[in-house]
Amino acid sequence: MISPRSILVVDDEPELASLFEAFLKNQGYDVVSFTDPVVAFEYFKGTADKHSLIITDLRMPGICGIDLAKKIRQTNSKVKIFLMTAFETVDLKDKEEFKKAKIDRLLQKPVRFADLRQMSNESLRMLYIE
Repeated sequence: MISPRSILVVDDEPELASLFEAFLKNQGYDVVSFTDPVVAFEYFKGTADKHSLIITDLRMPGICGIDLAKKIRQTNSKVKIFLMTAFETVDLKDKEEFKKAKIDRLLQKPVRFADLRQMSNESLRMLYIE
């Protein structure tokens, strides 16, 4: 059963993955984080009915955040997905691959925790209103 408070974080930088995990846990969420997107997807396949939100970095070794999002969408079309990037985002939303991945939110790094809290709360609340 999907938990409205369960989040999966994927960022290849261990410090950031841990930081996001700690912050979100402090906000009352059930959070698991990964630094390897391939391992994260394998985990997700076995728990696809558990998570309400995926927060992933764009640029990672092995598989980029957009490709990870597309794979996740094939497994669970309802989960919310936030894509984080430190790079310019202006052209990203217009790219076909971005549209196919059905990203719910684009987060510009450095991500402010107040913004992350607000967006997470809003997105997860909307998931259960729909």
